[in-house]
Amino acid sequence: MRRFFVQPENLKSKNVTLEGDEFHHLRNVSRLEVGEFVELLDGAGQIAKAKITEIKKKLAVLEVLDIKTLRPMPVPHIEIVLCLPRFQKMDMIIQKAAELGAAKISPVVSDRSFLKNVSKELSTKMPRWKKISIEACKQSGRAWPMGWSDPETLDEALLRLQKRSGLFLFEGESALDIKSALTKFESAPNQLTVFIGAEGGFSPKEVEKFKDLGFDPVTLGPLVLRVETACIAILSVIEYHFGLMR
Repeated sequence: MRRFFVQPENLKSKNVTLEGDEFHHLRNVSRLEVGEFVELLDGAGQIAKAKITEIKKKLAVLEVLDIKTLRPMPVPHIEIVLCLPRFQKMDMIIQKAAELGAAKISPVVSDRSFLKNVSKELSTKMPRWKKISIEACKQSGRAWPMGWSDPETLDEALLRLQKRSGLFLFEGESALDIKSALTKFESAPNQLTVFIGAEGGFSPKEVEKFKDLGFDPVTLGPLVLRVETACIAILSVIEYHFGLMR
């Protein structure tokens, strides 16, 4: 059954109107018709079964038939702090992160990221990236939307997240293997932050900052992975380790 996201207050009404991108997805992408059933998600824990009662030129009207409360999103809630790669790689990273259950993506600029500063160019990309993440959530049947942080520097992200459980992916010889790093957790933490470098990884100065703050350096093996591959691999391994793929 097709899924669409609505604002939480919309589910308080017997009839819901879909406009804009969600209407485009209903009519032009999914090609749904009057009388068909869909699911409406409010992104805050509720899911509604609804019936399409009317399709107009720029909107659709749906009748809410039943509302249920979803189970909370399973832990750990994984936040990917991603040092920005080239923009053409971002679409796939966002799609796969949403499909693999990442709770949040935080784009940062670092010594070796594609952009070196939090610029207007970066801010203008955010609406597109958020739209891609919403579409990926719907495509994969995911009930909870993926969160986003505003673009920031790596230093700002480290200050914001230093008290959380976290790992940073590092290809250096001193790094822990991922199995050893995850075995340190007696149970799944509520939050787990993963720092992933752009092309070229992290600079020596940044590696020292991580170590000073107590973040464990983690390797995914002897092969050097592209940033998009590293994102897919680390999410898969973490979710498997904590039993989220059952």
